[in-house]
Amino acid sequence: MAQRARLVREALRVRVAPAGEWLATAWSAPRVVSWRARAAALPGDPRAGAVVLVAGALVITLLILSINAAIYPVPNPGLIYLPLVAMLAYHWDWRYGAAAGVLQLACVYILFQPPAFAFKQLNVAEIEQLLTLAAVTIFILALVQLARDRRASAEHEAGRFAALNAVGRALTSELDEDRLLDVIARTARDVTNAQFAAFTLRPVDAFGEPQVPSEGSRFHLAAVVGVSPTAEALFRQMPLGGSGLLEPIFHQGVPVRVADALALPRGTMHGYPVSESEPETGSVPERHSEQHAHGSPYESGHLSEIELRTAGFPHGHPIARSFLGAPLFDRQGRIRGGLLLGHAEPDRFTLEDETLLLGLAAQASVALENARLFHAAQTQAQELDMVFESITDGVTLVDRAGVPVRENRAARVLRERLEAAPRAEAARAALLEEPARAALSGGQEAGATATVALTDAQGEAREYLVTAAPLRAPEGSGSPTAGAVVVWHDATEARRLLAERQARAEAEARRALLQLVIAELPSGIFLVRGSDARLVLANREAMEVLGADWPEGMPLLDFLAQSGTQVVAPNGRSLAPDELATLSAVRTGKPVRHHQEIIRQAGGTALPILLNAVALDASIFGAPTTEVGDPERAAAGDCAALVVLQDMTALKEAERVKDEFIAIAAHELKNPMAAIKGYANMLTRNADGDTQLPDWQREAVETIDQATGRLVELTDDLLDVTRLQAGRIELHREPHDLIALVRRVVRRLQVTSERHTLEIHAEAEYVVGEVDVQRIEQVVTNLLNNAVKYSPEGGRVGVTITEDQTAGEAHVAIADQGIGIPTEQQARIFSRFARAENARERGITGTGLGLYLSRELIERHGGRIWFESTVGHGSTFYITLPLAADAEES
Repeated sequence: MAQRARLVREALRVRVAPAGEWLATAWSAPRVVSWRARAAALPGDPRAGAVVLVAGALVITLLILSINAAIYPVPNPGLIYLPLVAMLAYHWDWRYGAAAGVLQLACVYILFQPPAFAFKQLNVAEIEQLLTLAAVTIFILALVQLARDRRASAEHEAGRFAALNAVGRALTSELDEDRLLDVIARTARDVTNAQFAAFTLRPVDAFGEPQVPSEGSRFHLAAVVGVSPTAEALFRQMPLGGSGLLEPIFHQGVPVRVADALALPRGTMHGYPVSESEPETGSVPERHSEQHAHGSPYESGHLSEIELRTAGFPHGHPIARSFLGAPLFDRQGRIRGGLLLGHAEPDRFTLEDETLLLGLAAQASVALENARLFHAAQTQAQELDMVFESITDGVTLVDRAGVPVRENRAARVLRERLEAAPRAEAARAALLEEPARAALSGGQEAGATATVALTDAQGEAREYLVTAAPLRAPEGSGSPTAGAVVVWHDATEARRLLAERQARAEAEARRALLQLVIAELPSGIFLVRGSDARLVLANREAMEVLGADWPEGMPLLDFLAQSGTQVVAPNGRSLAPDELATLSAVRTGKPVRHHQEIIRQAGGTALPILLNAVALDASIFGAPTTEVGDPERAAAGDCAALVVLQDMTALKEAERVKDEFIAIAAHELKNPMAAIKGYANMLTRNADGDTQLPDWQREAVETIDQATGRLVELTDDLLDVTRLQAGRIELHREPHDLIALVRRVVRRLQVTSERHTLEIHAEAEYVVGEVDVQRIEQVVTNLLNNAVKYSPEGGRVGVTITEDQTAGEAHVAIADQGIGIPTEQQARIFSRFARAENARERGITGTGLGLYLSRELIERHGGRIWFESTVGHGSTFYITLPLAADAEES
């Protein structure tokens, strides 16, 4: 039998276990959980109680009727209603239970006592049955109400316990003061059933020292719960701690509990007695002063603790009949603030609530101190971190084993830089491991500095000053050191800065000396930079020549427009901005030498000047290095120019006197030269006619004729120069074919040399220019004579003639294969009496007036003349002349 029973139990266990698991799974299903939540919410809904009352009574009534009809009449059907009565009284209210009891008595009387569904006379037994049922129902209601009270008390205690646990968790985990005070205030309000709770605090500094005395109204509202925003704003504006119920808390440090503040005598609401007939007048400080003058025991602190507890509210406080307040103390026992509770109904706070509030206040004091210490430590740690990271030297902390545990930004950058160096391991050992090992072992004196020279990844030699010192461990730790601190100081940068500072000082000294020298020079000098020629520096003589002060940094064109100074050509023609020598030097990057201009000052004074502009590298101002003569970099504003101005007024006067002498001499020489030329021509003709001269006489006469011809040409050139200088040359322009003009000159000169070949290249049939034919023939003759003369080895001389209808210009280019012109002498080749040195060395004669006359005549035609030349490879001269109007239209 025992064996059989065991088998049956095992079989049942096997079958019941899956069923239990299924029930547990079904009970925890989402739909069941939702139903359970709805069922838990039903006791709080009064409508649900009425529905349960009606539905439960109906179901029980139908159940009893069914049992009576189907099985056997129930002896006492009223007892079946008792569970419904108990459930309604427990979950909703005793009124619902009483209603269910009345309903059950009515159902028993009407339905279950014969005759059913009728009013009848009851006998003694039936009356006893109803009375008994009523007594049992009342007894059940009393028991259920007792159970409800005990449940409410237990829930209240559990709520208090949970709230205290929440406060305890907040005290240990919450370090934000505002949130911490809010949690404690809400907890105090909930566990004491107060309507509002408030925290008032005394201002303290970062070290926890009070900033104001406890006397007076110096406390501020730190947190408040349970009041409207308007009331909260009123609380924050009210003076706290000066009078009324708050003064015993903040001055004497005792708790205050008031059962009904409105029942207190008038006047004690403010902390001192006032008679019923005497109205309250004057401000609170005035009444305090008056009371203090009379030696009030309240002000002097001689009242007992019970009397202090009965003090009134401060003036203007919101109505709160029940009041409970407790002081907060700091670690030194000084009053830190207060935790205040209030309720509009009287007698809401008990001694138990006061004890609980004192405990919360003590915990709040500890929590506030912890929060302050945490924030102070956090602030100090942040400050130390900022100081640590901002140290310019590299600082590394190592533990007892020499392993780095922390480094600042400078050390991090230095370490990453050295890790890429060729000997990274040796650098790490020299900078960190060896100094740390020496400091940890005590072999290196604290603060001792060692010098380490290394090479970084870029191959640059650097020098570091390394200092290592041990970190002392706390007493009782069992080890003398907790680690070491290694400091790296890059001495390379300091020495480089020192060298740069010295170099800058030397540069400033040299600049000052240069400025002094420039200021004392007799010639005007100024330095400009950029494509707009902004002034960098200028001496006094330059300002006098320009006739106005040129502000530093102002562009040249702006200065000319502002000062009224004009720059014109020697012939009086206005110059375009690109023709100004200063702008040309900074924009093209090429030097301009021996350039003549006339400066017309605003006062009317005209000064002829000789200008030399030398292009400089803008790196002298710290800009990127620029190759002198680079047009692209010059156009980008990377060029500078040093300009020297020389007043040529005295030279021009001497030149004028010289020109007058030359003009007079040339004019006086012209008549004798004409006579000599005439007689030489006559002798030459007679020698070819009847009179026969010996060969030596014929050669002498031809030599006289040739020399006289050269003297006549020289005299004509000198007269042309003087006429040009005096402005007495008049041009007679007319349309003329330049190709035909060049051909005439070429045919005339070709017969004078057999070693040179003169060629003409022209794409058009004719090119008509508006020119003075005689003067242009003179220019072309000069240029072709030079091409033949400066090509002593012979060769080809090419003349190319083109036209540019768009620009309205004719272009003539004369190229030779001669000796060329040296680069350093090209700038003055168009000056009077200027000749290249290589021509003189070869014994090639000339006056140096041909190119000067050519330039003057071409420019007076409104054209241009320039050249390109390379020593040993020849020269090419270019001229442009205006086309005739008819030629442009065609």
